[in-house]
Amino acid sequence: MSRQSVRGTVSRRMIFAVAMVVCFLLAAGGAWGQTTLKRTIQVQGQARMSVEPDVAYLSIGVETQGDTAAKAQAQLADRAAKVLSALTQAGLDRSKIKTSSYEVSPVYSSKPDKQNVIVGYKAETTLTAEISDLPAVAGMIDAAMAAGSNAVRSLSYERADMESYKERLIRDACADAAKKASAAAGALGVRLGAPVTVDVQDSFAARESGALMMVKAAASPDFLSPGELEISVSVRVEFELLAE
Repeated sequence: MSRQSVRGTVSRRMIFAVAMVVCFLLAAGGAWGQTTLKRTIQVQGQARMSVEPDVAYLSIGVETQGDTAAKAQAQLADRAAKVLSALTQAGLDRSKIKTSSYEVSPVYSSKPDKQNVIVGYKAETTLTAEISDLPAVAGMIDAAMAAGSNAVRSLSYERADMESYKERLIRDACADAAKKASAAAGALGVRLGAPVTVDVQDSFAARESGALMMVKAAASPDFLSPGELEISVSVRVEFELLAE
């Protein structure tokens, strides 16, 4: 093949390649020109309600101390058994009581010159009880303390069917978000379109509107008033905005 023929073939290939690139850019440019960004608005909707609790969770502590770990554990087992017996005699189902923690640890001397010397061992456990009879909570605490419990770790009130309220609150929160978005769209002179994204926040929670009591002495029904539970749900919704 002559040198001129080779040059002619190369030139035709280059022209073809350039033509393909130009066609691609023109097509892409036309597509880009037809693309428009959606105008959207993001709003947050909230819903809350108050419900009466129907179950209490009581955590009580039992602690003992002995010169050996075995003695401390033996004393703890005896005292914890008495507390369990007292709670069941007070009307609580044994299946509603569980051991939530158990620990044995050394006790060190408090003297400055013997800080690393072990003088005994401490054994402790926490029993958690689920109580459906709320007026009986005070009596349960009295019975546990009289049987050998050393402390009330915590007392909280909840609603057993709390999840059943979640769907209703999500609907109300979405309606609140739509109301806010509609008001904003009207103020901006545009129409509200369909929702683009919906995000249910992980904020479904119950908070006691009454005081949570940490009991240190003999309880009374008035002192342990459960109050009400405030439940809340939050959603974030993105809506499309349409021209009038």
